[in-house]
Amino acid sequence: MRNRQTMTRHVRAAGPGVLLFLSVLNGVGRIDFDGNGVSRLWEQQYDRVVADSGDDDGDGTSNLEEGIAGTDPLDSASKFQCEITFPDENEVTFHWESKSGKSYRIERWITEGAEWEVVALIAPSLVDEIRSWTVAGMDPGVFRMVVSDVDADGDGLTAWEEIRLGMSDGDPISRSERDEGDFLAALRLLENGEGFTTTEGVRLGPMRPSGKEAARFLMKASFGPTDESIDRVMALGYHGWIDEQVSLTASKLRTVMLQNGLTWRASLATVGWWRMANLAPDQLRQRMAYALSQILVVNCEPGTVIGDNPITQANYYDIFVLEGLGPYRNVLEKVTYSPVMGFYLSHLKNRKSDDPVKPTRFPDENFAREIMQLFSIGLWELNPDGTRKTDAQGRFIPTYDNTTITEMAKVFTGMSHTRVRNGQIATSFYDLPQGRDYWYPMKVWDEEHEPGPKSIINGVELDGTQSGEEEVQATLDALMTHESMAPFLSRLLIQRFTSSNPSPAYLSRVSRVWNAARNKRDHLGRVVRAILLDPEALNREPDDPYHGKVREPMVRFVALARAFRMGAAESTFNASPGTFRTEFGQYPMMARSVFNFYSPDFAPDEFFRRDGRVSPELQLASLSQLLQSDSRFSLTIDQVRYSSTSMDYSAELLLAEDPSALLDRVDLLLTGGRLEPTTRSHILTAIQSEGNPTVRVKTAIYLVSQSMECIVLD
Repeated sequence: MRNRQTMTRHVRAAGPGVLLFLSVLNGVGRIDFDGNGVSRLWEQQYDRVVADSGDDDGDGTSNLEEGIAGTDPLDSASKFQCEITFPDENEVTFHWESKSGKSYRIERWITEGAEWEVVALIAPSLVDEIRSWTVAGMDPGVFRMVVSDVDADGDGLTAWEEIRLGMSDGDPISRSERDEGDFLAALRLLENGEGFTTTEGVRLGPMRPSGKEAARFLMKASFGPTDESIDRVMALGYHGWIDEQVSLTASKLRTVMLQNGLTWRASLATVGWWRMANLAPDQLRQRMAYALSQILVVNCEPGTVIGDNPITQANYYDIFVLEGLGPYRNVLEKVTYSPVMGFYLSHLKNRKSDDPVKPTRFPDENFAREIMQLFSIGLWELNPDGTRKTDAQGRFIPTYDNTTITEMAKVFTGMSHTRVRNGQIATSFYDLPQGRDYWYPMKVWDEEHEPGPKSIINGVELDGTQSGEEEVQATLDALMTHESMAPFLSRLLIQRFTSSNPSPAYLSRVSRVWNAARNKRDHLGRVVRAILLDPEALNREPDDPYHGKVREPMVRFVALARAFRMGAAESTFNASPGTFRTEFGQYPMMARSVFNFYSPDFAPDEFFRRDGRVSPELQLASLSQLLQSDSRFSLTIDQVRYSSTSMDYSAELLLAEDPSALLDRVDLLLTGGRLEPTTRSHILTAIQSEGNPTVRVKTAIYLVSQSMECIVLD
């Protein structure tokens, strides 16, 4: 994140040869959803003051500067000001009213280097007080005193905020009853429907997101905002909306796909996903399911025993729907025992070695490799903040080697069907299944499980006395306790929801929640809450070009459909998954490899690589792909049907005679109200040039849907 600095207007000759500037500096995380550098806590206290260049109390300090400095914008005596005395030759003493929780530093201008040099750094105090600081041995010159915020414990709250919330800036979970961190606990306090009283005795009303903030949040937490969901977030707050979402009954793909009223066919499940993404009320659960399906990848294209059976496909995807807010251990186990994954990564009917002394047949290593590389711990040992660990020589440390893969492959032998001949109980590893037998989880048949000791991941030794089932369970346990799992998977989930390049502090906060909640029933629910409600996700950072993420085209298209009511519950949500994948380069459950549609480490050009940044979704952005996806958006908005559903523009047509109001609505639904002034001006001109009301509406929707503010989520 880049620092943003605002210089105050206080410039004065402070004494012989001394010129003093006062400055406020904005740069650390805080409760600051609009990105103006001012804590929402301060804005709640002075709710009639706009934190801008205005000066409500006429003291020469802008409201914005008072917000950053923590002073009272309605009291001219309360402002950031400093006096200087000269107690002795070559000594300068600075006197100022210190605000609790604010950090101050004294800097001197160095002409030779054309930069400010820090002379003194003064730590925050716990109370408001008059403070003094003497600088000795300094020649006359140009000085400035800077006030800024500090976040010593890295929890996303400033010391100024924590003091007023009754928390500690020395402990990231000082007031958290759920091990989720002080920032999330602070949101709970502020969103409390009865309001909140600060430690200074100031009574604050309940904090609620604005319409734009709610829409922006829903662009991350759901498949896209609607009028109803925006109203719900505004009414309940962020925590309240998530609580409600978690309580909803899961919309299972196996059920939803049958509600389309389509004839039985191989694509029934993949088409059903289109209906579920559009209409399912449990949007948070569905977004998590989609995210997990891009980590634990299988391909369900027609032409295989998996791709031709929609119930088999739905059963696999429903692992993520049903378990996606619960323990990741459950997800990993159900995927391991799924015959869909077994078929895809070939540990289904994986046999033991044919000879323990001189084998010629060895266990298949495919799943053993990918469960480590892609599904749990990654290639390198990681610190909680995602940085790679190094050995004594400074080299990165691999999480496993070829020997580990070989040993792990032995664990995943003997896995085969529990049902055969269309639902009958299997009696042997060798029984031959039929299509519907892939609906049921596999089991480990000891007759083909590799016997003997095994040295597996995380330094765990299996002594060979356990059954095959027990060895698989012990291996999953070993993966779950590996230190790299939390940062590895947390980063992948953050990339799917909020940010392609989470900061080390962001990743560390989510990793801590991952580990603290690992044995909780709502493990992944707590993790996704931490991801969505982190200050780096909620706060806007307009000066950071790498903040946020590019929205993948499939999700952006579903958002378009949801915003403008493409079909109702009674509609038949028909679609062509193969066509979608051609046009967008992706479609759920149809990635061409286990590595998903794009790499989490894809850096599109030299600027990203130079800065060590990535943008996974841009791996889809070939010229051909962009032209095809643009065409799909255009045809859909123009009501050239590709399915049995079409857009409902009735609400927008009511605003067609007021182009500015029309654009406000479309902007809210598709970007969270983030259109830049220049973009807005160009689109407004295009709308006004159209005489037909329907064409005006379609023009507004199309142009906003193709804007950078819609494509890039910050």
